[in-house]
Amino acid sequence: MPFTMKVEARSAFAQFDGLADKVRQRFAGSIKRTEEAILAEARANAVAHFHSVGAKPGVYLASFSGGVKETNGSVIGWVRNGARLAHLMEDGFTISDLMIQAKGGVMAWMEANSVAALYRREIHRHATPVQAFPAIRPAFEAHKAEIEAAARAAVQNL
Repeated sequence: MPFTMKVEARSAFAQFDGLADKVRQRFAGSIKRTEEAILAEARANAVAHFHSVGAKPGVYLASFSGGVKETNGSVIGWVRNGARLAHLMEDGFTISDLMIQAKGGVMAWMEANSVAALYRREIHRHATPVQAFPAIRPAFEAHKAEIEAAARAAVQNL
């Protein structure tokens, strides 16, 4: 009965395979409460990263979701953020000169007039790290032991 837990930049998954029906139902019932707690904490973490949320929280905050799915012999619990750039919030990123391309406008003019190299070397910041603001990973880590305990409890007293 393999058990896997995987945390990625935009999601966290816990999955049991090869479960008997009774064990699957027990685990799914207990993991649902955990999934809801992780989802609530991930949203709270995200809100805490912002100074002002306002009436329209935006795509990032609105894109948190989670659930528990039962299939033949497995239970999958998940929490994720479907926003296109959620991984940048979760892991951080670096702004660099590689993001500036000479396809048109001012940069194309600079390239054509041999000014672009000077601009990149002297004016533009070469690598600016942007801090990560993780929401899902800390929430999942806080409940990891709870997920493992629910898995053990589900297989006891068959």
